[in-house]
Amino acid sequence: MAIKNLLTRNNRYDKVRLVIVGSQSGVQNYYYTEANGDRYYFNQLSSTASADMESATFNSFLSFTMSNAAIYSFDLVPMLPGESVMIETKAVGLNATGTKGYLMTSFGGFRQFGATLSIIGSTINYTTKTDFGPAGVSFSAAGTQSVKMNVYGQSGEKIDWDVHIRYTKGFHSLSYAGSTGSNPSKPIYPKSPDS
Repeated sequence: MAIKNLLTRNNRYDKVRLVIVGSQSGVQNYYYTEANGDRYYFNQLSSTASADMESATFNSFLSFTMSNAAIYSFDLVPMLPGESVMIETKAVGLNATGTKGYLMTSFGGFRQFGATLSIIGSTINYTTKTDFGPAGVSFSAAGTQSVKMNVYGQSGEKIDWDVHIRYTKGFHSLSYAGSTGSNPSKPIYPKSPDS
């Protein structure tokens, strides 16, 4: 049995403009943002095949204002079978008068296994400091295709949100190393509704 030696390389990307779609009570809102990150590829040294992406990072930012007990949902991380994602996100909320604030950091991840999108280890860890009651940010599965970020408002409050998004996707292509088939598509960030 031959040992396959791999060459791993990093190709940075930046200034990627994209649209993140948010939904509130069935109404779609479009948030235009720029993102950057790193794409990690591997090559088998003994092969003439093209490099294959194994992992990618995504860094971006969202800012929006919401009133009362609304819920905004964002399909944030596209997921295909065999992929994983590690989420490290920070959110800051401040009410209109500056008398209440919200801080949150999250750490956790999801894995996609065919018909199931599941949290790895069954929970996302949140560290939260808040002056609000129910207002906050959380993550959940949106069917099997996407990790959803949910932002909750509070009755009688107008909250301005700044959300710093960071996640790392794993495509686990090494499981298929040596395959002669074509590489599947590997979405790093949400697909624009215009494309």
